[in-house]
Amino acid sequence: MQDKEQERKYRRYRRISRLVLTALSLLMLFLGYRATKLQFDYDFEKFFPQEDADLVFYQEYRNTFENDNDFILIGVENYEGIFQQSFLKQVELFTEELRTLPHLREVISPLEMKYFELGSMGIGFNQKAYFHPDAPELYREDSLRLTAIQEPIAEMVSIPNNSIILVIKNIQFPSKEESDELATELQALVNSQPFDEVHTLGKIMGQKTYIEVLKVEFLTFMLISIFVLIVFLIVAYRSAWGVLIPLATVLLAVIGSLGFMELSGTPLNMMTTLLPVIMLVVGMSDVIHLVSKYLEEIRMKRDKLTAIRNMLKKVGVATLLTSLTTALGFITLIGVNMEPIQDFGVFTAVGVLLAFVLSILFIPAIFMLIKTPKIVNDERLQNGWERGLGKLFLILSRNRKKVLIIYGLLTVVLLLGASRIQFDYYLMQDLDEHQPLMKDLRFFQKQFGGIRPFEMAIIPQKEYKVSDFEVMKELEKVTSYLDSTYGVNQLVSPALPYKYLNKILRNGKSDYYKIPKSEKRYTFLKEKIEPFKEKMVDHQLFSETEKIGRINGRMVDPGSRTMLERNELLRNFIAEQVDTSIVQFKLTGTPAIIDESGRYVSRNIVIGLLIAFAIIALSMGVLFKSIKVALISLVPNIFPILLTAGFIGFAGIDLNMSTAIVFTIAFGIAVDDTIHFLSRYRQEMRMGSSNLIGLRRTFISTGKAIIITTIILLGGFGSLVFSDFLSTFYIGLFVCMTLISAVITDLTLLPMLLLAGKKRKKN
Repeated sequence: MQDKEQERKYRRYRRISRLVLTALSLLMLFLGYRATKLQFDYDFEKFFPQEDADLVFYQEYRNTFENDNDFILIGVENYEGIFQQSFLKQVELFTEELRTLPHLREVISPLEMKYFELGSMGIGFNQKAYFHPDAPELYREDSLRLTAIQEPIAEMVSIPNNSIILVIKNIQFPSKEESDELATELQALVNSQPFDEVHTLGKIMGQKTYIEVLKVEFLTFMLISIFVLIVFLIVAYRSAWGVLIPLATVLLAVIGSLGFMELSGTPLNMMTTLLPVIMLVVGMSDVIHLVSKYLEEIRMKRDKLTAIRNMLKKVGVATLLTSLTTALGFITLIGVNMEPIQDFGVFTAVGVLLAFVLSILFIPAIFMLIKTPKIVNDERLQNGWERGLGKLFLILSRNRKKVLIIYGLLTVVLLLGASRIQFDYYLMQDLDEHQPLMKDLRFFQKQFGGIRPFEMAIIPQKEYKVSDFEVMKELEKVTSYLDSTYGVNQLVSPALPYKYLNKILRNGKSDYYKIPKSEKRYTFLKEKIEPFKEKMVDHQLFSETEKIGRINGRMVDPGSRTMLERNELLRNFIAEQVDTSIVQFKLTGTPAIIDESGRYVSRNIVIGLLIAFAIIALSMGVLFKSIKVALISLVPNIFPILLTAGFIGFAGIDLNMSTAIVFTIAFGIAVDDTIHFLSRYRQEMRMGSSNLIGLRRTFISTGKAIIITTIILLGGFGSLVFSDFLSTFYIGLFVCMTLISAVITDLTLLPMLLLAGKKRKKN
């Protein structure tokens, strides 16, 4: 009778298992189909803090003028020198071919630029070309003129380096499709040119390169992680089911997460390409704990149904808690008000919870339907683990005070290192040096004053306008500082036409390339320029109402930390030397916003970590009904983060918007081992074990699982060190460091803290 009842239970649970697997299969097929439609995107403007006052100002500013990044620089070199007729004629032809490309606004070539001279008898002006490609006899004169002038064209021609640059202005805010089309056709045109060297650089070229690297790395990291997991599973379980069931579980979680991303309309970017790796290794950690417990129950001669129930009861709760805490670690990234980081946090958290749900549903259903697996009971290996961990626990317990003192001293040293951490960001710093785009960047940095855009708004006060003499006098002070001290090249401002005209009317003498000190003289220049005022608006020097003006140029990128220092000095200069009751100046533009974003990210990630610490401590306190255990649970998770932070500080490695999240990733994952340790410890205490015996049993049984799961995590995150993105490389390196530190602290510091706490209680 009892056997029949047992058989009815088995049939009922097998029927439920089939329904569960059918439902999961249909859901995963749908999400898998959606995942195939995921797009890749790299738009660095999404890293701007949303609803930021500086961002709102810049958006209004660029609506008046233009977006500071919608341009492409093309540098062409001729080893024999630029004043070669064949070279100049080819540049002319190349310029005309460039104008046939799609999605362009303008192509600017120095060969087409003109300068003015006074007409005969001082009446009127004559336009003359800087270059005369068809008149080689004028080449020497052209070369001398270009060497002597101060106008912006001088920074488009590098006679010593035998090169010139052309500037393409593409349409404002092109779509990804438009950007890709222009980048592809431009690259094809460049490849067909006979120049000795051609260098191209701009936002659309950078985005295209980033996306190409993202696609390769997305697949590469997944394959490396899957390979590592397969090798581990073969070694651990030595059976087909031991490989297929865990692997299928985590792959379903990855597919489901990517499917949810696509349904939400979120593309893959440099942050979210890490999601599959995190899902594979974190999900596998949960699976290993569940499968190991099931096999332990089978090894103890439990029937299949009892083994599954005990697996869910004894490990399922701990796995739920680890999944919630890991998800919590990632969800705190919502506090960083930047879209890519928020997306990464949200979808990784969703993926972690999805992996738990799949583990709890898929694994029991599969085990219910397949035959009870044959257990490879290698007692020698099992005894080896027990002897090794047992000896380690004995050594630690005998040297408990020494362990705590060592950790205390290390903490002081690491705090010193962590205090040295700096945030810095360079243009395209994520790309590996071997990337062709980096060679192009070095070319423009060295020969043509860099590619970092510079933008500053001119805001006249009261009734003043940009072209008023009082405003121009203050503007001259600022532009002089920007040119001589701050480091802006190719500098253009509303003062430029007045300075240029003043020079022309003084027989082209360079000493007069400035705003005149006399208001009478300036008024005379203003009357001369008045007919051309509309062109000044067209050239985006100031708005039609003249209530806002624009200073723009390009710079060699010294990094955001240096720029913040320069910005502070610039603000001090303006406060001390400029009459701000007449006109005010405001730094703006995409680089300026990114520079400030580093501070913003660091502050919010620290706040997010503190919130995560508090919530996890509260959860541990509720679970174990002990404030002491809650506090103890934090220590072995704070120390690994502190260790990594100390290493970063002492090594002089700069953090940026991408790498700063490493602490959130590491904490969210590292806390899992602590939870499993404390959960098993609580079970031992409930079973009536003494503190020392309970700790020893926990140390041996959970220690093995913690070490194994850490090896899995290291295999997955270790794949990131092969990335061509510097930020991804550092994330892989720092997470691996934190995980190694976490397993050491969980097996040395945590049990000693629990042992010390109980001893003090007895005393």
